[in-house]
Amino acid sequence: MTDSKYDHIFEAIVKKNLEAFAAGSVDGAAELYDDYAVVVDNGNHKSYYGMEQIKEMCAEYIKMGKVEVSMPRKKIYDVGNDRFLADSDFECRIVESGVVMRGYTQQLYHKKGDDWKCVYEAFTML
Repeated sequence: MTDSKYDHIFEAIVKKNLEAFAAGSVDGAAELYDDYAVVVDNGNHKSYYGMEQIKEMCAEYIKMGKVEVSMPRKKIYDVGNDRFLADSDFECRIVESGVVMRGYTQQLYHKKGDDWKCVYEAFTML
């Protein structure tokens, strides 16, 4: 069941992240992740650990150009201890080419000081 107390937090994180991607800012795009986060790309059998590798991943996505993103399905779960899980489907349309990429992701966030950081993300492109 979606826990609305985290909805606005997740929406703010997504908004800030998409703005960073649109501005071509690798540092800004990677800012949502914890320094020791793990990102797993299930479809390509790849994983990224830590800020350096995650920045490399973000840079590759930024190179694709401006994208329009929607989340047709999103569920947020309170998993205790100042943590929440975001489970969502996404659609990214690359503006220049019109190519649409669809997939789903799960992201685990925890509170670090005053910020919320993603410590684990797994995504699959369809």
